[in-house]
Amino acid sequence: MKSLALFLFKLLVSAVLCFFVWKSIAATPGMESDGFLDTLKYVKYRYLFFAVFCIFLSYLSGCLQWKQLLARQNVKMTYVNLLRFYFVGCFFNNFMPGNIGGDLKKVYDISKNSEETVGAAVSATLLDRVCGLYVLCAFALGVGAAFFWKDPSQRYFLLPTLLIFLGFSIAMCMLFSRRFGKLLFGKLLSFFGGRLLHLHGRFQAFRTKRLFAQLFSLSVVTQSLRVLSHYYCGLSIGVDISVSWYFYYIPLIAVVSALPISIGGFGPRELLAQTLFARVGVGSMQAVIVQLLAYGANLAVSLLGAIDFLFKHFSILNRNSTGDKR
Repeated sequence: MKSLALFLFKLLVSAVLCFFVWKSIAATPGMESDGFLDTLKYVKYRYLFFAVFCIFLSYLSGCLQWKQLLARQNVKMTYVNLLRFYFVGCFFNNFMPGNIGGDLKKVYDISKNSEETVGAAVSATLLDRVCGLYVLCAFALGVGAAFFWKDPSQRYFLLPTLLIFLGFSIAMCMLFSRRFGKLLFGKLLSFFGGRLLHLHGRFQAFRTKRLFAQLFSLSVVTQSLRVLSHYYCGLSIGVDISVSWYFYYIPLIAVVSALPISIGGFGPRELLAQTLFARVGVGSMQAVIVQLLAYGANLAVSLLGAIDFLFKHFSILNRNSTGDKR
């Protein structure tokens, strides 16, 4: 009952925010109910191809980053096998609250197919997610400072970005610092026991300069490709603004979408996109369509993971049914 109530709450949040998104679109002059279909009629599909290609490349680099983190936890698996798990996880992320359902699936697959404990998969997957969001926040802060710092009337717009970046910086310190870790997790031992402290201890294996350099380099490539996919989705419907705006707005949207308050990020993502892109003259309908096209591009690439998951699932069922007959 508790799980059902939580799911219904998140569904309600998505529905309410989507209603306000649609209400904002309907209130725009010239954007009647058929405006959505009219916009899609003139989509330039070559830009959508570029968006899909960027997502595909980001999966390849993202999986390589994940592999390096797992290797530090003594999880020795081939890149091809990890890529299969990565694609399956990305597919499940499209439908799970806070985009974390796929991460749990990856943790399950790693723990099932390796000799290491669940903690090894959890620590590597958690750091992979946090590092991606941290780099996105760095993008937003850097671009925002370049755009707004010299303009006193716009300088306040940097505050949310700065606070989010500081929050992730503190989170990174807590993960890697023994002193901060004992201060934080020592208070929680009475609730979770020694497992939480043991999990924190696993992050000490990541404390090497070489790994940090490789990790952040790959994360910059991965997150840049995902931001560029939104840029190409915008170009496909005629939204011709500087790509730098995407490097400021998309990280903020990604952080909000990662919050476990809605289903697959629907609602908060579109509402925030409307608000942010309106500052550079992008209409409500266009801002929402850019997000939906980017979501569709991500879903299209992750379908490879869905196919692999279903094929593996049916193979297991066939083997089980054959064994029962015997």
